[in-house]
Amino acid sequence: MNKFSLLFSPVIVFSGFAYGQNTPADGNWKSQYVKLQNTGEAQYMIRMGDIDNLGFGWPANFSPFSGRSTPPHNFPWIRNTKDTLGFDMIQLPSSMRSVENACGGDGYSYEYDSTRFKYGRTQFPFHIPVGIPKETVIQSASIQMFVDDFQSPVFCSKFEATLNGRSAPFISNAINALNQTGPIGKLITIKVPADFLDSLKAPVVTLEIDDKTTGANDGFAIDFIKLQINPSALKAAQKGTIRGMVYDPATGKPVADATLTLSDGTQVKTDAKGMYTFSAIAGLAIITVKANGFPDKSFSADVISGETTEQNLDLTK
Repeated sequence: MNKFSLLFSPVIVFSGFAYGQNTPADGNWKSQYVKLQNTGEAQYMIRMGDIDNLGFGWPANFSPFSGRSTPPHNFPWIRNTKDTLGFDMIQLPSSMRSVENACGGDGYSYEYDSTRFKYGRTQFPFHIPVGIPKETVIQSASIQMFVDDFQSPVFCSKFEATLNGRSAPFISNAINALNQTGPIGKLITIKVPADFLDSLKAPVVTLEIDDKTTGANDGFAIDFIKLQINPSALKAAQKGTIRGMVYDPATGKPVADATLTLSDGTQVKTDAKGMYTFSAIAGLAIITVKANGFPDKSFSADVISGETTEQNLDLTK
């Protein structure tokens, strides 16, 4: 039997809830669906899910786009039935209980029976109506998600994301590198590769995030998903800096000329001393490192708006 690692947080009471905001790049935060044009961040912005931290609201002076994590919140919570199905709710892998998993599980996993009883399933795809004009030329795109409690490195889950039924490893790899505990929420930005851009011309884009194989007891939740088509280098987005050294832990020596790629598509190389510096969109950045003589390795790093994060990255052979 699995041993569960549980954290039942005390009830969090936030003052100064930011429920009713209306911002130029995001629209009315209370709305379940918003589509805007020429926001300053992108030619088109399509958002599904309201911006309300799973219904808990935001602490005073907190911006979900700042890159800061939310304070830990209690669980389970009472979901607003007006929310679009899939958002603001605990989701669990469809393979849970079908395969024995020796890595334990999180507290969200105890919602398996109640979720199955209420909905007949534990995993729910996200349907995003896009509906941009057919003549629009999509040159680039990004997906922003406010994600909660993904913990693959701890609970041995292996989530696979699909867009319109097609495997989307650029999303899967980012999610499987997350190690959120608390539970807490944080923004993540993922660049859509060129060979997936045409899929965004579909009237509805369906994103599915599921672990169909491992039997992991790793629940998660998503507050909102924001699709940005032809982003203007996200000039209006909040940004921070991340820097550090890439090194070989076996020798302690720096790794020069390594290529580092962020989930938002930003890319840099380390210098002769193994040092790197990024200016990145605030949120949870996923850094993939490629270097001669080492297997590819991914890391997560907190990028806080207006601040510098120091993080050294160790490679193993």
